[in-house]
Amino acid sequence: MLVLPFDYLKIMGLWLLVLPALLYGLLVFRRWRKRRNLPLGLANLGLSLWMLLAALTVVELYFAVIYDQSDSFNMTNVSKKWFERWVVKKPLRLGNYEGIGYRDDVEFPLRLEPGQQHICFIGDSFTFGHGIRQVRDRFSNLVRAALDRDAPGQFLVTNIADAGTDLYWVSEVTDRLVDENLPVTTLVYVLCLNDIETFDPKHRDMPRTLGGTKPTSFLLSDTYFFNLLYFRARQATVPGVRDYYSHVKDYYSGPAWNRMFAKLTELHATCREAGIDLRIVIFPFLHNLGPDYPFRDAHERISEFCRRDGVPCLDLLPVLEPHSAERLTVNLFDAHPNERAHALAAEAIDRELLADLLRPRAEPAAAGAEAR
Repeated sequence: MLVLPFDYLKIMGLWLLVLPALLYGLLVFRRWRKRRNLPLGLANLGLSLWMLLAALTVVELYFAVIYDQSDSFNMTNVSKKWFERWVVKKPLRLGNYEGIGYRDDVEFPLRLEPGQQHICFIGDSFTFGHGIRQVRDRFSNLVRAALDRDAPGQFLVTNIADAGTDLYWVSEVTDRLVDENLPVTTLVYVLCLNDIETFDPKHRDMPRTLGGTKPTSFLLSDTYFFNLLYFRARQATVPGVRDYYSHVKDYYSGPAWNRMFAKLTELHATCREAGIDLRIVIFPFLHNLGPDYPFRDAHERISEFCRRDGVPCLDLLPVLEPHSAERLTVNLFDAHPNERAHALAAEAIDRELLADLLRPRAEPAAAGAEAR
């Protein structure tokens, strides 16, 4: 479904009426000057400008109506249009707390049948499916489909991730799930490496830096093509946007990591006390994959925490790095994982991180077969 603001449609509709009227006026003006043997340079210049305006209008309409892509920061109008078109959230009430909205094609269960397990995926935009049009193509939904094939009815799998969130949010939502005694047997926290940045005080200036790039004129703020050009230029020049990922590596060797370590420990303790099996998936920065991938130390620090604290962990770097020659990101301007990356992640999560959940049920059956 096409989603365009009413004011935009109104102004564009008016402009589409003005444009042919301008052409008619220019043609009449040119004919008038020609009949009087006056120079046609001014009229021809006007027609040239009209053709330029007409061409730009066609380009603008293409980006408003046809072009359908997200971008990493969701700052452009075309990306916001993508979200309005493809993202539908369900409400999840959490008692006296403010509820959350989650994007999924199943309802979050309020109770389980005897013997059922509920695997809940939580995280940020990587888990949410930023840039993924159909939720069935996300790794969480693909894992659900695989478990349904292997053990029909034994597992419920949901995804309550949200774009723009971090470990603080994950911890807060987990606390609310526990307080409301909602049935979660396994919580899979999909950790994106930039989840650490909110543990550094300097990161608090980032929203102001990004917010300060918002244009004020209609041509740049309310259009699609010109708005896109504006933000592409700004993202290439504004400090903190241009080198958004480069500072993350430094966080893992400083005080920010110590704070994140403490928060991860707290999250694990909360889950353990509530009888929830916490598991962690580490998602690499896909656009940096290759021999010179700069975040290997960050992966190792997180993996070491998981080993020390007894948290089952799956690092997707060894899974995705062999596919670095493939296109694993949504598009050139959106570094989130695309459908191919989600499929690879789902296969690894099902095969490596969650395989033991099936064994307690498979082993007794095998033993019974041997006895017979």
